[in-house]
Amino acid sequence: MNIKTLSCIIVDDEAFSIELLSDRISSFKNLKIVKTFTNPLEALAEIGSATEIDILFIDIDMPDLSGLNLAEKVRHKVKYIIFTTAYPQFALEAFGVKAYDYLLKPIDNLKFIESIGRLITLANDSVSTANKKDDFIFIKGDLKGKYIKLMPEEIVLIYTRSHMVFIETTKGQFKTNDTIRNVESKLLPSDKRFLRVHQSNIINVDKILKIEGNTIYLDYKWEVPIGENYKKIVMEFVKEKLLNPGSANRDSTT
Repeated sequence: MNIKTLSCIIVDDEAFSIELLSDRISSFKNLKIVKTFTNPLEALAEIGSATEIDILFIDIDMPDLSGLNLAEKVRHKVKYIIFTTAYPQFALEAFGVKAYDYLLKPIDNLKFIESIGRLITLANDSVSTANKKDDFIFIKGDLKGKYIKLMPEEIVLIYTRSHMVFIETTKGQFKTNDTIRNVESKLLPSDKRFLRVHQSNIINVDKILKIEGNTIYLDYKWEVPIGENYKKIVMEFVKEKLLNPGSANRDSTT
């Protein structure tokens, strides 16, 4: 299988941090740094007019424009965002722009290698499966003999109300007389896009915009409560995706 070369941009107001990160990126033969910026406003102008970028490595605490604000403005131009920062408190906000990872400075080399390794695998799996047509499920409809074909990537939210299960998708709403447990079991067993966050709610994690307190905000203006018994599951999911604490050996401090 041919491994895709992934284009990378680094934005950090400290040249030293860019140099350290560039050295690590250069150890991956299928990553290519196309540009680096110490000025986030220049990065905004450049990325905004460029073709799609595969990976954006971005600091958070920068003058004139924070990394979070920059990420929001260029999100549509970037496939994967990796924050590199000394500040752990912005992790949930980073999740709001669908960051792939959140690496704390000083960045632990092993964690960096593991993170990039997973990303490369994900990127190449996405390419190889882009044209697959068999990734679908059938759900019983609300009438006898009616079956609904659903594409998992189009599902935003599944929830129960008045003894019915509602499935909200990017193409509209569908109803089924089936139970939410049976609907959940029909999703691909290996498909980690779906997460039970409440006794009555299953979400597609790819559709998350942000998490605030006990509420998850999804695409299409959905607000989903986190059940008391599911808080630990949600936080473990967030930590797995975003929190990669650095080691005690410091490479950089900002």
